[in-house]
Amino acid sequence: MRAAALLAAMALTGCSLVPYGAETQRAIETAVDTGIDDRRAYNDKKAEVLPVLACDISVGAYGRMAESNVKRGIALICGLDRGQAVAADLDAAAAIIGTLSQMQARSGGAMGDRTGP
Repeated sequence: MRAAALLAAMALTGCSLVPYGAETQRAIETAVDTGIDDRRAYNDKKAEVLPVLACDISVGAYGRMAESNVKRGIALICGLDRGQAVAADLDAAAAIIGTLSQMQARSGGAMGDRTGP
């Protein structure tokens, strides 16, 4: 029993002293690479399917949802808001830039222009 465990441990480390050690290591690496490729394919398929599932919501269920980032995201992904979410973000960004510009004007220039503490 111990010999089998030792043999398995040595095979997993790719020990070249173990009979078929190199072949075992290649088989393990192939299994790992296949697992990575399978996971990547799964993630790619999930990226295709999830937006479709979000847009499969009924109008009534969407209307009953509390206002949240999730509801806003569904509207944005599924085109339910006709660009209103993006427009709201642009309006908010413009307001922030406007406020920062006013603060800069009141301080007498760019914050980087100040000297001293």
